[in-house]
Amino acid sequence: MTVLVLGAVCTSVPASVTPHQDALQEQALSRLVEGIEQVLPATWRVVESGVDGIPIGWEGDVGGLYAMVEDTRTRFFHPAGFHYYSFYRVWLMPANWEGEMRKTPYVTDSTPAHLLGASDDFVAFYHTAGGNVWEGGVRQLCVALDLDRICYTNLNRRIVDLGLAEQLRMYLASVRPSELELNLQRIIGLTGEGPNLYMEYLFEGQDGRLPQAYLEDMTESLAQSIFVSFPDVESLYLRRCSTDTFTDTIVARR
Repeated sequence: MTVLVLGAVCTSVPASVTPHQDALQEQALSRLVEGIEQVLPATWRVVESGVDGIPIGWEGDVGGLYAMVEDTRTRFFHPAGFHYYSFYRVWLMPANWEGEMRKTPYVTDSTPAHLLGASDDFVAFYHTAGGNVWEGGVRQLCVALDLDRICYTNLNRRIVDLGLAEQLRMYLASVRPSELELNLQRIIGLTGEGPNLYMEYLFEGQDGRLPQAYLEDMTESLAQSIFVSFPDVESLYLRRCSTDTFTDTIVARR
């Protein structure tokens, strides 16, 4: 297995990028492609790669590495009149990268990228259509990218770690309601993975009627409360749910 060392991935693209920085990014991109190629099935190929990317459907700083692989054997026809091959897109962003997914219906033809996992050096996202023809594809990509810190294969966990929930409840009980309008009944998923924590919380259908600024403040307040409550957590993956949409946010400890 190729061990990826991606120190060249930066959180933003400076106005003047030196040839040395360009070379480091290209070397990191080559290692990414080589690592993925080692786990691809025989009929799959790397068809695109590049630098200065950002996961599809997300907002945040550019500066990641990107690769796309396709199955040359399996082709699907879309009702809109076009065809496509089974594919996976993969993005590697810096370990301290922050971003927010656009609000997404639970049932949609166009889904954003989801978190694949994280290592000490980067956080990985993936986007796929028809990827199920590669059995174990997500798991193999996790192996190729050496995602030893955390590896998400299913973000809709809806599992609450009761010990973590109690620890958070004790902290929330000490905070005035005006500072954080969240109760434990709204927490529908809460799981910890070493220095990372994943949490789903419910807005009970209010999401579409609340100002975006309020939702952003709510997310920030919740994130900082969690960092206080869990001193060992370095990064937080939040999924804000309503009755018909969801949006994901990744926040790093400051």
